[in-house]
Amino acid sequence: MTEQGEIPHNDFRSGFIAGFQAIAGTAHTIPPIPAQPVMRSNLTPFLMGLRKGLQRAGIDLDSN
Repeated sequence: MTEQGEIPHNDFRSGFIAGFQAIAGTAHTIPPIPAQPVMRSNLTPFLMGLRKGLQRAGIDLDSN
């Protein structure tokens, strides 16, 4: 894996919050954090959380 810098790649919760707030903004209440799903190849827990947060905020990641 390439260098990760300051991103908390082992933190699903942080990824979920970042993904949700990227779409909904910081004024919205964070919904309940879901359980961490089974890891997909080449994704970290943070990135899985990011995807789930984006989906919870209304982004359809499976449309492509």
